[in-house]
Amino acid sequence: MNKTHQLFLLFLGLLLSAGCLFGCIKDDLSDCPISVEPEPEPTTGIFHLALTYTMHNTQENGTYVDLFNQQVRKVDVFVFDEAGQFVKQITEEASPIFAENYTKDIELPGGNYQFVVWGNHYENETVHNYTDAVTLLEEGRMTLLQTLSRGDEIGMLTDSLFHGCTSQTVTVENGKEQTVPIDLMKNRNDVRVIVRWRGKGMTEGYCTHPEHAQNITATLIDNNAVYDFMNNVVEKQEVTYQPGRFPEWYNPFFHGKMDVYPTEQEHVYVADFSELRLMKDNADARLVIRNADDEIVYEQALTGPNGLSTRLEEYQTQEALDREDRYLIELLFECGHENEPDDPGTDEPDDPGTDEPDDPGTDEPDGPGTDEPDGPGTDEPDGPGTDPTPVPEDSWSAITITVNGWTMIDKDIEL
Repeated sequence: MNKTHQLFLLFLGLLLSAGCLFGCIKDDLSDCPISVEPEPEPTTGIFHLALTYTMHNTQENGTYVDLFNQQVRKVDVFVFDEAGQFVKQITEEASPIFAENYTKDIELPGGNYQFVVWGNHYENETVHNYTDAVTLLEEGRMTLLQTLSRGDEIGMLTDSLFHGCTSQTVTVENGKEQTVPIDLMKNRNDVRVIVRWRGKGMTEGYCTHPEHAQNITATLIDNNAVYDFMNNVVEKQEVTYQPGRFPEWYNPFFHGKMDVYPTEQEHVYVADFSELRLMKDNADARLVIRNADDEIVYEQALTGPNGLSTRLEEYQTQEALDREDRYLIELLFECGHENEPDDPGTDEPDDPGTDEPDDPGTDEPDGPGTDEPDGPGTDEPDGPGTDPTPVPEDSWSAITITVNGWTMIDKDIEL
């Protein structure tokens, strides 16, 4: 075979191979010698948690404003499967704040899940119990750390704890994405208690004697330091919230009032508290005032049938209590001082000469001898050491009780 014949056969072979390949590309691949691997089936789906905070009373144009990125700086998402078995915890912290319309993207294998979100859960203030031994949703607990370190006394809280969850199981489909909203609820309440006194017989103004405010201490008693993962109060151990003062950088205002309350006035008692979630039917939550001898002189429920808040029409549902996070409680008591003025110098008579008697001689006795005592010794004191002007005791029956600007008791003073 000559060289020309060989080149011809080689060229013919190349043409036949190209035709075969071209036919495989255009025609059914099943008859072609080249195998194509199919795309693998997806094994996970993407779940977008759209987190908001609208469970409050701030509205614009009739719509509750989303304050999530203003008040939440850290989120912990706890994932549970359909049976309530703990799957994992996902944490994200803002730097410095979360974006508006924030979503938390979670990739999970296809299946049914439940999600619980805690906002501002910091280990120096709250602690959860999920370990190798505790794995079920119904066993989850979020506990105020101070109850573990300080017993039943709770000081001022540094952060606002938030909670939210899916109302039912949601399905993650492999290869698909979906968005589910979760609106958070704030579990912290700012409470300010202000106590004033009014002298006996006064119809306006306040008593300026400082000993009233200096000799009392207010506390809040409750049993709301432990929560399950559905945000219900559980393991109801009584705790005492101790009074403090909100820091200067944190200046809460109450129902639009930016008034600076008279903390520098010695005759006014002011105490601030950071208290966890108030429950509508809990009659054990109460305000307690003690005197200098640690004796309870005033006690009033905060919630329950006769609570300071729940007696008001505005707070007779659990949602209303959950939306409200600031309570201003003002108490006015009657003291034993008579006709005490607010400011020095108000004892001056209204008009000069008003101290003159109506008629000359009216100071004369009605008859001779009328200035004599009724009997010998009647001017003597009752016993040795008795003070002719004893310090009056305070009455602890409130003249006025005002909560967030709403007056519940306005008792008339007997003149």
